[in-house]
Amino acid sequence: MPTSVSTSSWGNSTRRGLLWAGTSLLGNKAVSFVSVMVLARLLTPGQFGVVAAVVIFLSFIELGSDLGMKATVVYEQEEGVTARVQTAFTANLIIAVSLTVVGVLCAPLVARFFGVSDQVELFRLGALSLLFVGLGNIHDALLVREMDFKRRTIPQVVQAIVRAVISIGLALAGLEAEALVIGMLAGSAAWTLAQWTLSPLRPTFELDRGILRAMSSYGGAAAVLEVLALVAYRADAVIVGRVLGERALGLYTIAFRVPELAIETIAWNTSEVAFPALARKRATDRGDLSRATMRLLRFQALYALPVAAGLAMVATPLIVVLFSSKWSTAGGVTAAIAVKAGITAIVFPLGDVFKALGRQRVLVVLSAIQLPIMVGTIIAVAPAGIIAVAWARTGFTAVLGMIQIGFVLRALDSDVRSLIRALGPALITAAGVAVGAGAVALAFDGSDLAELLLGAAGGGAAGLAAARLFAFDALRELWDQLRKMRPSQPPPPQPIPEG
Repeated sequence: MPTSVSTSSWGNSTRRGLLWAGTSLLGNKAVSFVSVMVLARLLTPGQFGVVAAVVIFLSFIELGSDLGMKATVVYEQEEGVTARVQTAFTANLIIAVSLTVVGVLCAPLVARFFGVSDQVELFRLGALSLLFVGLGNIHDALLVREMDFKRRTIPQVVQAIVRAVISIGLALAGLEAEALVIGMLAGSAAWTLAQWTLSPLRPTFELDRGILRAMSSYGGAAAVLEVLALVAYRADAVIVGRVLGERALGLYTIAFRVPELAIETIAWNTSEVAFPALARKRATDRGDLSRATMRLLRFQALYALPVAAGLAMVATPLIVVLFSSKWSTAGGVTAAIAVKAGITAIVFPLGDVFKALGRQRVLVVLSAIQLPIMVGTIIAVAPAGIIAVAWARTGFTAVLGMIQIGFVLRALDSDVRSLIRALGPALITAAGVAVGAGAVALAFDGSDLAELLLGAAGGGAAGLAAARLFAFDALRELWDQLRKMRPSQPPPPQPIPEG
């Protein structure tokens, strides 16, 4: 395990990780988003809803599928491919195979639950994705542990390209929901193949029970946390599909695409870097963990909150321009989800603190308390439509986020003033964006494209003005950090001395 890492070295590693995580985002999600734009014009909301049901089904049977082994490999900060890594791979594979069988057997029941009994074979086919992902999970964990996000971009981009090419090609050939499921399966297989090509891990299928018990001490809590987080994340979509049908689920799913691409995916990518970075900081310089967390939160919020405010203001024209008018109903949902995504982007780094400290049980308890309340509320409002569901979901994200912030401040021996200093610049900038874009939305009565462009321009100008007046130091600090992400240049050649 590492014993000494300088602040400069830690900062450089973290910045490089963020740079390559962002590169992965631009490659992976941009390809995926473009493919969705194309498919949205070829397929109907109902067909998208069927595929969303398959994805939800796979997410739930995959809950805790690695016993938290992936998170444990990152947390332990070992070096090389050890007996513990081999045991983690074997345990992960056993569960992946078991869950694939469960998925195939349960497909008829799940298809009936979502009211699409004629699509059972799609659910069975999709279950194979669990096996492919299980074969690559621990390989991926090694790249995350080493913060080698440069190489980690390759499997993710390969997955996105294969998935897009297969899905669009099959849709053009006349397939409907099948095109998306087969594309998803092909992408998962390509991701795993790339992981095996890049990683030094070659399984020996060891399964040391003593090691497994020891790793499960941390991994068990990590797995439970993943279960609760995924249930909370998917609960609204499950209820929409069950209560309102596949067409509503298709609209609800498309509504997430832009906030997910612009905000949540960056939060997830930052979290992928933050967890190993904060774990390394805990192991080498525990006293500096609070300052490092607040800096991470400051920069994350300075991006996420203004973007969330802008998306919420221009949601409906944005959806129509990107996906066509048949998806316009999703605009109201996108506005709510944009706000939720902004809140989530703040909460993510705070959750990583608990994971890095080995205290994720606090998050488990918080999630377990709020989850049944959230599910009950969403069930109650679901008959009112997908927009009501989205705002209910956003409200619970805000409440849970405030509670989590309180626990994190206590764990770090920090205070509310530190939090306000971290979030203040982002809140000021977001307010400016909301005022500028909101004024255009209230005054405008024209085409969707013109409203979108003017709203973006107005929000951007007002946000930059607010930041320039009230948050200039934060902007300058962020710019300095971005400049440090650039690859270092070799020193200029020295002149040859005369004589």
